[in-house]
Amino acid sequence: MTIELPPINLDDPAQYRICAQGRFSPDWLDMLSGEWAIADDSTSQPGATILVGQVVDQAALLGVLEQLYSLGLPLLSVEHVALCSPRTSNMAGDVLS
Repeated sequence: MTIELPPINLDDPAQYRICAQGRFSPDWLDMLSGEWAIADDSTSQPGATILVGQVVDQAALLGVLEQLYSLGLPLLSVEHVALCSPRTSNMAGDVLS
């Protein structure tokens, strides 16, 4: 099944779902650019962390990916899940404002 999303630009705010191998501590969320939450996803791979959050643009997303790299957490996937709105809920059901 193909899901069609509206086109986005490099400077558009957006919401992403990132799956990384390893455990990301909730204490580390403050070091990431944007607003992030750790998703409680029972379908995720064992030993993986799912982060869902908003960034102001793709440069900020690259900063988040670089931070995960510097923590030694290999990326398993990065998925654009929605364009930002004033109150967007993440995959875990938390509201990111």
